[in-house]
Amino acid sequence: MLARYHVTRPPVPVERMVTEPSLGLWDAKPTELSFTIGHGLYRYAPRMAQARLLYRAICDSDAARQHGLNVPWPASRHEIKYFARCLLTPEAWVRALPESERHPDRLSERFQVPPFDAVTRLAELGLPISDEAVPGLDT
Repeated sequence: MLARYHVTRPPVPVERMVTEPSLGLWDAKPTELSFTIGHGLYRYAPRMAQARLLYRAICDSDAARQHGLNVPWPASRHEIKYFARCLLTPEAWVRALPESERHPDRLSERFQVPPFDAVTRLAELGLPISDEAVPGLDT
């Protein structure tokens, strides 16, 4: 997806990806998106919602399958959230950061994802997470 949109650095323009389908992979219907995107408890939660919506749009698209995007469906909520984290915080970009920049708060700001998703992504990649980044974790 990043290559299709010529994205080479964060933040991933998921808002544009949802409303401007690349290569006609699906039909964007912005009027159907507003209720999903217009709320969120966390600063970047709407961006995660858009990335999850993008997954669902691709899954429903015959054009995406014709272009070789074989996306499993039905998918669990866990799988869809994983896709969103992978799209918005690509592994290569996270690993390329200096260790001092791999703190959840810094990742959250750089990649524009909620801090919880930054912590989760670091864990998925097997990277260290500072004790101060996880509320309630005492050493």
